[in-house]
Amino acid sequence: MGLSFVTVQRMFLGSFIAAGLTWFFQDSLMDATWVFLALSALTGIVWGLSEKDITFEALGMNSTGLFVAFSFVASIAIFAEVCIGVFAWPTTGSYVTSLFFVGSFWWTGAMVQPKNN
Repeated sequence: MGLSFVTVQRMFLGSFIAAGLTWFFQDSLMDATWVFLALSALTGIVWGLSEKDITFEALGMNSTGLFVAFSFVASIAIFAEVCIGVFAWPTTGSYVTSLFFVGSFWWTGAMVQPKNN
């Protein structure tokens, strides 16, 4: 019950468009590259977590516990640091925004996963 491939392609297209807009508005190709890399990595993480059972089985990881908590905190920190470095956001605001933005992905993923009771 993961994301369809069409949805993932649209997410990658959105990453490309966001990078292009960053390049246009900030006139910095390096900033655009960082935005594209960060959003593409976030898309890959979301796609991998939407197919959590297959992904973790292929990687030989346990899908519960400490690894999930570490992935959540790491994705928040990575997204916040990209926003601080690229857009010069204040640190506190960047981490709060990142918490809500990335947290909404995790919460949505948790809500659409079927329960195996």
